[in-house]
Amino acid sequence: LEQGGWRKASMEAPGLRGKLHHEAKRIGSVRGRRFCPCQSLTIGHSRRHCRMVASGAAAGSSVGGAPGEEASFISALKSEVLTYTAMNGLLMLESSDEVGLVHVPVSLLPAMAVPRGLFEEVRALAEPFNVLVERFASDPVAIKETLAAAAKQDEFTRDLIRVYDAVLGGPRPSVARKNLAVNRSDYMMDQQSQRLLQVELNTISSSFGAQSTILAQMHRQILSKFDFLRQSHRGLWPGGSLLEESEDAASAQSRVPYQDTIGDIVDAFAAAAGEYRGSRGSALGPGGAVVLMVVQDDERNVMDQQILEQELWRRHGVRMERRTLAQVAEEATLGEADGILRLGDSREVAVSYLRAGYSPADYKGAEEWEARLMLEQSEAFKCPSIAYQLVGSKKIQQYLAEEGALERFMGKGEESASLRRCFASLWGLEDLGDPKTKEVIDHAKKNPHLYVLKPQREGGGNNLYDEKLREALEGEGDLSAYILMQRIVSPMHKSYLLRKGECVNADTLSELGIYGVYLCDNGREIINKCSGALVRTKLASSNEGGVTAGFSCLSTPILH
Repeated sequence: LEQGGWRKASMEAPGLRGKLHHEAKRIGSVRGRRFCPCQSLTIGHSRRHCRMVASGAAAGSSVGGAPGEEASFISALKSEVLTYTAMNGLLMLESSDEVGLVHVPVSLLPAMAVPRGLFEEVRALAEPFNVLVERFASDPVAIKETLAAAAKQDEFTRDLIRVYDAVLGGPRPSVARKNLAVNRSDYMMDQQSQRLLQVELNTISSSFGAQSTILAQMHRQILSKFDFLRQSHRGLWPGGSLLEESEDAASAQSRVPYQDTIGDIVDAFAAAAGEYRGSRGSALGPGGAVVLMVVQDDERNVMDQQILEQELWRRHGVRMERRTLAQVAEEATLGEADGILRLGDSREVAVSYLRAGYSPADYKGAEEWEARLMLEQSEAFKCPSIAYQLVGSKKIQQYLAEEGALERFMGKGEESASLRRCFASLWGLEDLGDPKTKEVIDHAKKNPHLYVLKPQREGGGNNLYDEKLREALEGEGDLSAYILMQRIVSPMHKSYLLRKGECVNADTLSELGIYGVYLCDNGREIINKCSGALVRTKLASSNEGGVTAGFSCLSTPILH
């Protein structure tokens, strides 16, 4: 078996084939590559990398500990999920320096039960949030005034504003308002108020739009396919007890909301490319117009990105090219006279789509900053522009929660009132002498578990909690680049989580994301659309929520 001779043996004795195949999987490898009990798809995967279900996990119980019938059901679900993820692109690189793929961390079943009314409320906020971002981004004075204190203390914020100033002071300041957005507003259920409160509004590199679409399809299929989830074992998952007794398959699967987020995103790319081609007319080069996806050089979440690339071509015949910021600096040119960004000699960039550029780590030197400036000064639509990125900063989120700030951009009508209802409590820390600021800081020092301290960073792993929060508030450092936020206390629930083939049943917390797609050219709104939903579920013991960073799993909401 270890030498791969099972294939020849099974051909000569067909009756042995099933037994030999089973034994090969039990051993864990054929030449260390073909099979692994964790069902990893990694090329070169060996037994030392395997994480078996039977090993369990410190933060939760393995499925091996479940009662016999329940364990059998969970095993069937696990097999279904592993097959579906492999067949439909719910995959990611095992590590950034390998070519092997593993399934994206997922929950076996929908992990966040959400009242249908509350779900529709936050969905209705997606389009107003899109408009809010556009209006704030169109006011350079407001951006720089709001971020002035943070920029003095935070070098990254300062560098972003430097690029923004260079665009506004350059030969074509109007290009700063050629905007395409894939925004995502994230919410958690506040146990005390029983409302969905906003965690943050993501305006750059809002990931998992593609894979969340596929995951919703998977969970809908599972709910319709496995009768025991709607009958004898409804208690296996957070939303199961909410189903009607013996609810039929069609009704059960309809509780998992589905929208073609993939289509919404690539339709917006295609529309932006069409706008660009129309503006260029006969001057468009022979290589045509492409969408440039700017990626990190150590990216693991490649399939979520590649799905968009493939679907953009399949549905619209628009080509997408992938480059890092360093590669943009090396390969791209910006026409001084016309502002046309070109890859090579003839391909013109119609849209720059950033799946990088949100972290200081993405700018290793001057050439990456020069590449970002080149993107921003071009005639391409920016997804997002640097102004949109700045509007998504934590400090601006905190500013908008202040009295009258939101209304400055959205007026005093019901739309502003609806947006404000989802805001958690937020405080700025640039004026520590202010009596109200001092009062809330003193309370946070005594009750650090009720707060989160957030820097001007994206990507997960940056926030301060509990004792680290207390230490930061008691220190002598300048906190003007931080905001203090109410910690949203959500109800815990048991969920089955699957990561690298290992399934655990653990106490979890979930966060709901709602996508919004927006296209606007210097104030002319072309697309404004609410898109699909994403749930990220993490162990209740974890403070952070990034999936690629290893903190959480992808899931879906179940409506009731």
